[in-house]
Amino acid sequence: MSIVKHSPKKGLKLPSTTAVEQSQSVPNITQAISDPELINVTRYKRLRTNDSHTSYLDDFKLEIKQMLTTWKRDYEDAFSKALAEQTSLVAKLVTEVTELKQQNLDIQKSNKEIEKSITTISELYDDMNNKVKLLQSECRNYKKYTEVLEKTVRDLQYQSRSSTIEIRNVPLKPNESAADLTNIITNIGSTVDLPISPTAIRDVYRASGNSPNKAIIAELTSVQIKTELISRVRKFNTKHESNDHKLNTQLIGLPGQKHPVYVDEHLCSSVKKLFYLCRQFAKQHDYKFCWSSNGRIFLRKQPGDKQILIKSETTLQELQDSK
Repeated sequence: MSIVKHSPKKGLKLPSTTAVEQSQSVPNITQAISDPELINVTRYKRLRTNDSHTSYLDDFKLEIKQMLTTWKRDYEDAFSKALAEQTSLVAKLVTEVTELKQQNLDIQKSNKEIEKSITTISELYDDMNNKVKLLQSECRNYKKYTEVLEKTVRDLQYQSRSSTIEIRNVPLKPNESAADLTNIITNIGSTVDLPISPTAIRDVYRASGNSPNKAIIAELTSVQIKTELISRVRKFNTKHESNDHKLNTQLIGLPGQKHPVYVDEHLCSSVKKLFYLCRQFAKQHDYKFCWSSNGRIFLRKQPGDKQILIKSETTLQELQDSK
C-alpha cells in the first residue's frame, strides 16, 4: 500500500540538514525533474509493525493451536484411560475364560468319572436284575412245589380221616363218657332220618382245646355213612330255613338252652384254616355257598353257577385280583 505525501505548509522552517528519512517539497516540479539529485531516488516502504488484522489472525491461530493441543491432550488422556480399562477388561476376560476352561476340564473329567460310575452301576443293576429274576423263578417253582406237597399232605391226612365227622357247638356234659357221645351221634342220625347203629361208630371223643364246647370227633366205619350223614344234615337245615328249626341241641335230646348244632367233615388244621378264610371271603365278596367235600373246599357265587375248587390261599388271591 503506497503512502500519500503532502507538501510542507508555508511558513514552516525546516532544518538545513535533512535526515535521510525525511523529504522536502520542490517548488518547481518541472525543473526538479531534470535535477540530477532528484533522479533515481529510492523510495523505502515503511513496515507496519502493529497491523490489527495480522494480530487477530495470529491470535486466532494461537487459539486454534491451543484448542487442538487441549483436544489432543484430552483425547490422549481419554484414549489412555479407555485403553487401560479395555486392557483391564480383556485381562479379566482372559482370566475368566481361563477359569471357565479349567472348570470345563474339571466338569469333563467329572463327567467321565460319573459315566464310568454309571456304567459300573448299570452293569451291577443288570447283574442284580438277572439274579432277582432267577430268584423269582426259583421262588415260583418252590411255591408250586410247596403247594403240591401241601396237597399231598392234605390228601394223606384226609385219607386218615376220610370217615371222620366233626360235631360243633354241643355243650359239654359233666362226667361225659364215650357212651354219651355215641348217643348224641345216633340222635343226630335219627333227627335227619338216617339211623346210625352204635356199631357204625368206630371211635368218638372230644377234641382238645380251650373252648368250653369242644368239638366232638367221631370216626365212622365207612366213608359212605359219613358222607350220607353230612348230606342229610345239610338237607335238613335247608328244608328248615328258620334258625329255630335247624338242627339244634333240643332236637337231639340235650337239656338246657337251645343251641344250633353243626356237622361237617373233620378237617386237618391247614384245611380248616383255609376253610375259615374261604367263609370270610364268601361273606366279603357275596358268594352264596361255601362248603367242604372229601377234604376239598368249594365256593359258588349264585345257584346254578359253576363251583370253584379252592386249592390254597393263592386261589383266593387270584379270585380277588380277577374282579
